[in-house]
Amino acid sequence: MYKRFALSIAMLAVGAAMLAAAGSASPGSAQKTSSPAGSVAKKGGIFKVTLFANIENIDPQRSYYAPEWQYEWLTARPLLDFAHAPGARGYRLLNEGAQSYTVSRDGRTYTFHIRHGMKFSNGKPITAANYKFTFMRILTPAVGSPLASFLTDPVSVNIVGALAYNTSGKGNVSGLQTKGKYTFIIKLVKPNALLATLVALPPTGAEPNTLPMTPISSAPNANTLPSGGKYYVAQYVPDRSIKIRRNKYYTPAGAVPMPGNVDGFDYTIGVQQDQALLLIEKGQSDWAADGLSPAAWGSLFAKYGTKGRARVFATTISDYVTMNTSKGVFSNLNARKAVEYGINRKSLVKVRGPKAGSPECSLLTPAIPGYKQCTVYPVNKQDTAKARTLASGHTGHINYWYTATTTGTLIQRLASAQLNAIGFRDIDYKPFQSGLFSALGKKGNDYDFAIIGWIADFPDPYDYINKLLGGSTIQAVQNNNTSYFNNPTANKLMDKAAQLRGLQRFTTYGNLDSTIQKNWAPVAGIDNRNDRDFFSARVATSSIVGSPVYIVDLGKLALK
Repeated sequence: MYKRFALSIAMLAVGAAMLAAAGSASPGSAQKTSSPAGSVAKKGGIFKVTLFANIENIDPQRSYYAPEWQYEWLTARPLLDFAHAPGARGYRLLNEGAQSYTVSRDGRTYTFHIRHGMKFSNGKPITAANYKFTFMRILTPAVGSPLASFLTDPVSVNIVGALAYNTSGKGNVSGLQTKGKYTFIIKLVKPNALLATLVALPPTGAEPNTLPMTPISSAPNANTLPSGGKYYVAQYVPDRSIKIRRNKYYTPAGAVPMPGNVDGFDYTIGVQQDQALLLIEKGQSDWAADGLSPAAWGSLFAKYGTKGRARVFATTISDYVTMNTSKGVFSNLNARKAVEYGINRKSLVKVRGPKAGSPECSLLTPAIPGYKQCTVYPVNKQDTAKARTLASGHTGHINYWYTATTTGTLIQRLASAQLNAIGFRDIDYKPFQSGLFSALGKKGNDYDFAIIGWIADFPDPYDYINKLLGGSTIQAVQNNNTSYFNNPTANKLMDKAAQLRGLQRFTTYGNLDSTIQKNWAPVAGIDNRNDRDFFSARVATSSIVGSPVYIVDLGKLALK
């Protein structure tokens, strides 16, 4: 079934959609671009990156933030991997740590044959035991991995014994086995084809069995957090910096070689977006991984167009309002629906600046199979009168949490004005420099309202609907369902959709997206966001390549 390369019909459809979206998201030709000679790439050098927000987890099994996964695509060595290619080709699953694998006739047993000769950045060999250890670490409740719920879902990928272990932390997981030094076996309770995609995600990469079964917060050198990919995390100073360097022991060992032109990446943390732009223009930084101020993009696109140093990438990012349905104001349905009608999605997109994306009231994005245009709530304007009527009698105290970037602050001010206009005036604000998603994901927190974004882990509607709205997988920490929505009727509908296949699966999910928003409104979709990037004059523009999964392919980037 999946012995060498895997590319499902669903992924082909998604890839075609992404290609179409990319074409529409890159308007016109660049007015100014680097000359061919100026974009000639070279090997070597250190690529300099800024971040305003600190990464949320240096721990590879806890990581779940887009900038983390961008570099972990190069540091991890998962069993399978997404191809380093733009458009539809970027959805191909290639054998990476596994030289081949087979699936049993009943679809429940996956046998992975591990490549010989792979090594961690500390020189230690990578074997089947390292992959088993990674999966055990993901499932250990004390680690708190957000990926655990993907591997313990009774209606989707459910490894034999994983749910009991993830619940109690006791015993073993009989569905994870090694046979000899280079055979790793995963057994499922029932067949589910999503497993092949899940074992391509960065947190599933091989780990040394010396890592603790508790969260990791520091990584001073290769001996404490070794990696099996082409690079490793050489240093991490919380709230200050990350250094990524080449793994001198890396060898493809028969796999398609991981790309990697530069010697490493230096991330400087805590740089405001306006300051990041100045550093890039001076050549003191090469790229802002978490974006620039909305005010920057108009002049950048006027000067550089979108095919040189400035770029626009179509994405699967859905920005949305998350409301805490487990307590307070937004435990009331009418209060949540008041937000759905009272926010102005078009203005919340516009405040991000030119080419920021398109307003949507769905969770699914156009690149995901099953997407259908949302008509449940107004997209280009708000219905203030209806929102006020719905909010009447339900306008208590709100704790509004947000990331305090320039962009985040502008969005917070605009959204607050829209909340005030429909009757929500008793609002306290809590800004975060980093860690907003992790804070929202801690069960029992006191937030009520936040605006966050979600990018698809893989191209399937399950990754939006079930993971963001399913109540059955709510855990103590690292929840993706930050609205804590747990409705039995909705849960049954999501569980049923997860077990479908093909066109019926996608059609059902598209309808379910609308049904949940209409009947329960636990979140309010805002937009399908584009990713806009600006690079320094040191960067070879020919090396700037997009990925449908990770947006910017760091492995392809090169300096002049």
